[in-house]
Amino acid sequence: MRRAPAPPAAGGRVPPHNLEAEASVLGSLMLDRNAIVRVADFLRPEDFYLDHHAQVYRAALNLYDRSDPIDLLTLASELEKMLVLDRIGGQVFLAELESRVPTAANVEYYGHLVEEAATKRKLISAGGRITALGFDDSTPAGHALDAAESVIFNIAEGRITQDFVILKDILKNTWDQIEAIHKDQSTIIGVPSGFNDLDAKTGGFQKSDLIMIAGRPGQGKTSLVLNVAQNAAIQYKVPVAIFSLEMSEQQLVTRLLCSEASVDSYRLRTGLLKDAEWPRIAQAMGALSEAQIYIDDSPGLSVMEMRTKARRLKAANNLGLIIVDYLQLMQGRSSENRVQEVSDISRSLKSLARELQVPVIACSQLSREPEKRPDHRPQLSDLRESGCLAGETLVYLPDLGMYKPISELVGMVGFRVLGLNTGSWKLEPHAVTNAFSTGRKPVFKVTTQRGRSVRATTNHKFLTIDGWRRLDELSVGTRVALPRSLPGPDKATMGLAELALLGHLIGDGCTLPRHAIQYTTNDETLAKIVADLATEVFGDKIRPRITKERDWYQVYLAAAGRLTHGVHNPVVSWLKELGVFGLRSFEKRVPDQVFLQPSDRIAHFLRHLWSTDGSIHLSHGIGHYANVYFASSSQLLAKDVQRLLLRIGIDAAIGRYAQPNKGRDQFHVRLRGRSDIEWFLSGVGALGKLKVQHKAAIAEFFSSRRVRTRDFLPVDIWSNVALPALEAVGVSRAALGTALGARPHYDHDMGRELAGRIAVIASSEELARLADSDVLWDRVISIQEDGVADVYDLTVDAVHNFVAADTVLHNSLEQDSDLVLFIYRERFYNDNVAEDRRNIAEIIIAKHRNGPTGKLELLFIDEQTKFANLDRRRGS
Repeated sequence: MRRAPAPPAAGGRVPPHNLEAEASVLGSLMLDRNAIVRVADFLRPEDFYLDHHAQVYRAALNLYDRSDPIDLLTLASELEKMLVLDRIGGQVFLAELESRVPTAANVEYYGHLVEEAATKRKLISAGGRITALGFDDSTPAGHALDAAESVIFNIAEGRITQDFVILKDILKNTWDQIEAIHKDQSTIIGVPSGFNDLDAKTGGFQKSDLIMIAGRPGQGKTSLVLNVAQNAAIQYKVPVAIFSLEMSEQQLVTRLLCSEASVDSYRLRTGLLKDAEWPRIAQAMGALSEAQIYIDDSPGLSVMEMRTKARRLKAANNLGLIIVDYLQLMQGRSSENRVQEVSDISRSLKSLARELQVPVIACSQLSREPEKRPDHRPQLSDLRESGCLAGETLVYLPDLGMYKPISELVGMVGFRVLGLNTGSWKLEPHAVTNAFSTGRKPVFKVTTQRGRSVRATTNHKFLTIDGWRRLDELSVGTRVALPRSLPGPDKATMGLAELALLGHLIGDGCTLPRHAIQYTTNDETLAKIVADLATEVFGDKIRPRITKERDWYQVYLAAAGRLTHGVHNPVVSWLKELGVFGLRSFEKRVPDQVFLQPSDRIAHFLRHLWSTDGSIHLSHGIGHYANVYFASSSQLLAKDVQRLLLRIGIDAAIGRYAQPNKGRDQFHVRLRGRSDIEWFLSGVGALGKLKVQHKAAIAEFFSSRRVRTRDFLPVDIWSNVALPALEAVGVSRAALGTALGARPHYDHDMGRELAGRIAVIASSEELARLADSDVLWDRVISIQEDGVADVYDLTVDAVHNFVAADTVLHNSLEQDSDLVLFIYRERFYNDNVAEDRRNIAEIIIAKHRNGPTGKLELLFIDEQTKFANLDRRRGS
């Protein structure tokens, strides 16, 4: 049986192979038990063209790993354990291999013949992959070049990509590494930094790790990484590549020379050197000239360019360490926001570290956040470059259909939030990888026309039609994205009668302690409905009683049995269990359990709630209009109703109405657009004689008139998307007006229906996606300072945003680094620091994926711009 080879080359030619050489290698292994030693370090089972041969070689490697002899009998036994002996032809096949070669003396030569044929097959396969990249219109040319180079580089390095590696092979390598460390008796297993305390905590910088060294300007980031490069290259002979995006190569060399010679940097730059310093400089130049330090000072370097240069350096000079100074000056892929771009760069550097199997050290500039805290020491949140939300911000959890304050999510794992895919403009569930506190910070309150409000720091991002914008970049009138609807669970946990009765009691019920449980209405039909619902829910445990008092009907829900200490009215117990007993009118809210219900049950609950303090009314007079709203003195209840409407795909706005001399302000949850009102009337419906009558009147009103929609795309959609798309297909504005049957208003917002029609005319998929998107665009009506608050953030997989406060908000970006080091020098913040502390720098290990965190101290020698171990002295 042959292994599945690479696709045949053009013309149907058979891929390169040498079956004679393969058989000779295997025969040699059975003739000489030491032959395996001469080929095991470069020949792999996948290098064999014939599957039978690959299986035999794999069995030989297994025996070699266990230090067992390799001969015909042991190989047959191992192949039988692998369940492949009969498949390859049994011991007869092995005997044929053994007889093919008279001596094992040439096993290494045969092995290289097999390896060479395998390399050519890999090259043919790579050619096919590169050809496919060239024909893929969705892949930018630059990315295709990078991928093609990666394919060739992996072949040259002998590391063709594979899907899985069996665990025992990894364990063998790990065991070899542990043995080597034990024999060496050294705590440093990576690239040493030359700083004793740092190496003791990290074990050196490890292969495939991304190390972030961060700090505010002037703290010594460049000095520290140059000292690391200097120590690694001179003391430990490690080849180092330095990509300097901020300083020129001449400036770097001057710093290295100054540090290695231990001379004053100012005197070196101005030539005012002392006679005793010249020999030290000459000695330093000799040491640096022998060090394998490679410098690239190209400004605005992209990750792709860096990867190409690093690959070549790795292949030519066995590169051992890469340094990037600094991260924010690199060019990433074009992105709608710089935070996302920097995150992509960071992720690419981590990928580069893994590909080349070398540590990558990147410097990173911190924001001003540390300077705003009494303790100016940096924190991981300063490195994430994202804003934060006040602790009470409600995050929507689609798997539960309910909201949780972001402060309660800290430390939780395994939950999903709703995020917007800005490619498809659809809302999707995505996993949260981290939920964390970022301290206490000043916040601002952003309020939109529909009554949504978010309290956040100034650097938190909101989605606009022009991309993600920081809060301090928003202004009154800016349109921000809100979800049009929210998906939820599809399994009901409450009965229809329960939900209906609950709706009536929240709306027009009195459920206070030391007071009869009663429901008040002026509609006799509703009174009878509530009495029947109570009987259906509680059976003979209660005795509903309807009493007419003047123009009102009172429904008393009294317990059937005698109430004593610890024995309550079953309605009271039920409401307590739901968490809504004893609430006064301005405190009322919807219990969490209602949010856990599927959309049809939510609509059922709203139908009965709306029969209490809701309005379905067609106004009379000259300007007829449909008036559908719910009123409450409880802002909490109004927001809950708005969220429940969102669950069933209905957009509503909240307005606050003062009640001079009449009591508390009222909050109205109002439906404004025709489509939302029609969906409410058909999906939720009406209950009560007058509401049913007005529902029919509104339906007739809509059927006879053209009512303007309120669901628009912002006016910028014309210049950003629609007009460029029309121009690309040669459709003029006049031609567009003809096709539409009317001239559109280019200075007005664009309705979704119009956007869909223009998308067809312009063949614009982008405009079509926006027209059919899962978001609506609401106008910001106020941005106000709102004190100081404990703030939090999430990190969301893939889409990097989530729905909170019923608004689409950006998330914090996860750190790709394996090791994060912060530099903190107290003298920058405290002029009165003790003299013996003025030159002390704290190195804070804030994140260490494979070891301890903590802090250590180094000496910083200002005049030489270098760090040193504390046990060393200036000038040493």
